Amino acid sequence: MMKTIRCALLATAGVWVSSMGHAQGFVSVLQVMDDMIDTPYECADYDPVTDSCSGVSLMYSEEGIIYNAAWFALPDATGDPWVFEAFSEYEFLFGWGCPPSQGQGAGISYKSGGTPELGAQYAEQIEAQVAASFDPFAPCAGYYPAGPRQYVVEFRHRNGELADQASIRVQFFAEPKNVRP
Repeated sequence: MMKTIRCALLATAGVWVSSMGHAQGFVSVLQVMDDMIDTPYECADYDPVTDSCSGVSLMYSEEGIIYNAAWFALPDATGDPWVFEAFSEYEFLFGWGCPPSQGQGAGISYKSGGTPELGAQYAEQIEAQVAASFDPFAPCAGYYPAGPRQYVVEFRHRNGELADQASIRVQFFAEPKNVRP
């Protein structure tokens, strides 16, 4: 009986690995971090006209956990957007970065811009919203090469099914770019 269960689990894992980890052109998130060691700042939706990104992140890994610091901006009526930092952890699963099975969501802090007196308050509100909506079954992120220092990030559920979440294009730089709302 145990042998049958073990074989069934291995077969299921094999299907999952083949659907997530071995898709054409797929590159493990750890391999991306190794390959981009000299250009570690991941920029989502790079705009060369403004030399800015919709989000910037910096990842590193220790003992099987991926740590991610990310910066994003929200508009402010004064015209100078608020910039916030989010710190989160991800599990490494078959080459993909997945939300931790147990966790509470990202920690959020105010960094600059906007109306400074409100920045810290908004950071607390955003962090509370992120914690309240934390989903350990949220989709995992996988990288597919799209050019020099560029990838398309695709999102899949832990069972390998494609998530109903649009893929994003990222590019890596040696220095962080400005973030825009």
